[in-house]
Amino acid sequence: MTEKKFIRVNDVELAYVDEGEGEAVILLHGFPDSSHLWRHQIPALVEGGFRVIAPDLRGFGDSGKPQEVEAYGMQTIVNDVVALTMKLGVKRPHLVGHDWGAAIAWMYAFLMPRRIDHLAVLSVGHPGVFANPSLEQRAASWYMLFYQFPGVSEELLRRNGWRLFKEIMGRDGDYDRYLRDLARPGALTAGLNWYRANRSPAAELRPARPFPPVLAPTLGIWGAGDKALLEEGMAASGKFVKGPWRYERVDDAGHWLPLDAPDQVNKLLLGFLGTERPAHEERRPRRRL
Repeated sequence: MTEKKFIRVNDVELAYVDEGEGEAVILLHGFPDSSHLWRHQIPALVEGGFRVIAPDLRGFGDSGKPQEVEAYGMQTIVNDVVALTMKLGVKRPHLVGHDWGAAIAWMYAFLMPRRIDHLAVLSVGHPGVFANPSLEQRAASWYMLFYQFPGVSEELLRRNGWRLFKEIMGRDGDYDRYLRDLARPGALTAGLNWYRANRSPAAELRPARPFPPVLAPTLGIWGAGDKALLEEGMAASGKFVKGPWRYERVDDAGHWLPLDAPDQVNKLLLGFLGTERPAHEERRPRRRL
């Protein structure tokens, strides 16, 4: 992977990888990752004829890490992505997201229908499904509640050589890299603030707002070994997609699909991006006689 570049958007400095030429694909990671998550996808997509842009989202990797909870609201982070595309001259990217990156990609897709081509979401389904989770999903997402306690969560996760964090993560994802990344000044609080800003218990008391339909062709991918997110979240997401919808279940993968099944994910992405007619294609209005 080439050296990262830096750009200032929305009052935060973002590090990002920008490789290849052709239609732009933006790769969005989740917690507690960085653009390094996509190391198997970037070369495959570049070879497939795409320009690949993979930012370290705010709070992660080499990007800026504001310490205020309100700095991590979904709308703010979507605005980061929009500003990034504008500064890099990308009008209508393909968007691929995993974990929190998938949540951002969903929101971007229904808020910015004319600024997206194809949408691919890994592990995390549409927020409309997650707005009313089953009891089984609540149990699987217990850690989201644990992360809600500023200061307490940080201290307990770090205590005894990060023992609790290691138990939560297991040996999944880039587990050995996460400890190095989260040991950076402000990194752990920044990462946990994503949950505090967007998944607090109080958020469930707010009146539900209808979601605009996703018009872009959409691919949802879920790993059968995912311990944090149940299949119901992705499988039921199609009802929020007005454009072409495709769901793929990967049996031999867990939550970290880009790492657990890189060849299969690459094949799915390359076979999907650019193959469906974009739902947003502009048409000239008919002249009235």
